[in-house]
Amino acid sequence: MLCEMCHQREATVHLTQTFYKAVAGHEPGTQKQHFCQECADTYFACTPGMNPLRGLICLSDEYRTTLLDQLEKAHPEAFDNHDSEACRRGSKLTREFLREQFKKENIGVNEDAFDMLCQSFWSREFYARADKFRKKS
Repeated sequence: MLCEMCHQREATVHLTQTFYKAVAGHEPGTQKQHFCQECADTYFACTPGMNPLRGLICLSDEYRTTLLDQLEKAHPEAFDNHDSEACRRGSKLTREFLREQFKKENIGVNEDAFDMLCQSFWSREFYARADKFRKKS
């Protein structure tokens, strides 16, 4: 798949934005975009709220596993991704869970840092657990 901006390089960055309510001319739903790394960096640098250093902060593997264990125990439905609506609910539930956990542990982060940590949280391990959830259902 080619980059949607330059139409020259391979798209390696895939962005899915979910709008829960109408915002800035976007109706509720999802919007998907596909960029090469260079165009993605330009897009993120020019888009408010999209920090160009989005990969700077991440969770350690051990801490992420601990959080995943806690989420799976408290809210197994967060791993349900059988359709778009389930994904939206799971994403919202996961973000609320992470905010609560960070607050309990006195981890203060701004919105950009929180988004980076969320991206780090949604890892291969998260999706492996989502696959297990789907097979159980």
